[in-house]
Amino acid sequence: MGKQLIEVVYCDGTESTVSNDVLDVLIATEKIIRFKRSDGWVDIVRPNAKLRDYRSRETYAGQERRASWPSKK
Repeated sequence: MGKQLIEVVYCDGTESTVSNDVLDVLIATEKIIRFKRSDGWVDIVRPNAKLRDYRSRETYAGQERRASWPSKK
């Protein structure tokens, strides 16, 4: 089975698809402005790459598939 790809929008407006591992790096390095989950787009709010989304539920009930968040030193 192949890796699931996630749609992303870079800061310059170009779009692409990336793996979960690459998504984490792009968020941490502030290279993207949004990415798409199965239930819609998630905007990344600066500073410190905090996430904001517009889903109706408060918490994500699905399985966590991302790697742990990298710490800034």
